[in-house]
Amino acid sequence: MSPLILYVNYQLKITTMSSYQKVVYEGRLGTYQKYGNTYRKTNIAYERDKFNSYQNFLYKRALFGLAVYTQEELGKMHTDKKKRIQKVHSRAQHILNLWKQELANQWVTALLSKLFWHSKFIQETEEKFGNEIDPEYISKVDFKSLGITKEHIVTKLIEEKILPNNFYQLTKEA
Repeated sequence: MSPLILYVNYQLKITTMSSYQKVVYEGRLGTYQKYGNTYRKTNIAYERDKFNSYQNFLYKRALFGLAVYTQEELGKMHTDKKKRIQKVHSRAQHILNLWKQELANQWVTALLSKLFWHSKFIQETEEKFGNEIDPEYISKVDFKSLGITKEHIVTKLIEEKILPNNFYQLTKEA
């Protein structure tokens, strides 16, 4: 085809386009770019946990502290309650930080012992420092990469008496 015929054909497409379409799509993917994938699922299934709203509130209050509340709620809240929530929050963060360090140390120890099973240096290092945890160090490893789920965190917080023993039976605010 000559360039003149292509130009006229292109101009014809531009004039026949609808007003909302700003781009001319040509080629094999033209219908895909205009209308999307017809085989794609349009409804998204979100993951829901097994906890009710009050249990989620207690969990979030332990993990996030006063950030759960709005400024208006914080203004109405008594200072002793704020201090208690902050104390529980900092204790929960400290316990979870130590727990993440323990799990990371176990993972690294298992990895090194499998890779360097014949090395005496690795064995001695594991014996001396394998279970060492620094309370001042803040672990930045996320729970997902350690394989920790929300249920594991709740169980740990119940064991450490941060969440109540009857946490799984709670239905509404008492």
